[in-house]
Amino acid sequence: MVYKIMEIVWTQFAKITYFEIIENLQARWTKNEVKEFHELTTSILAKIKSQQVDFPTINTEFGIKKAIIHKNVSLYFKEETHNKIIYLIVFFNNRMNPKTLKKLLNTP
Repeated sequence: MVYKIMEIVWTQFAKITYFEIIENLQARWTKNEVKEFHELTTSILAKIKSQQVDFPTINTEFGIKKAIIHKNVSLYFKEETHNKIIYLIVFFNNRMNPKTLKKLLNTP
């Protein structure tokens, strides 16, 4: 099977939420946990980019998909297959209120 490589675009919000998680890890854990989270994220992004894994769509109206980076962190993204672009929307701490996620994703 041939996988098409897509371009990954980090939205400003994805950058902010990613670095918030990194800062939280740095404040509460060791460098090893920060490194592990970075490596997990890099691995997931490679899978998203190459479309080797079909991640579940959590909102069909907006085409938003979910990838679990760690049991405590999920990444929400949107694919534009016709443009071969993947937009990273938000890194979300799964322990937060799900209503917050709906607001962050601007979904009903």
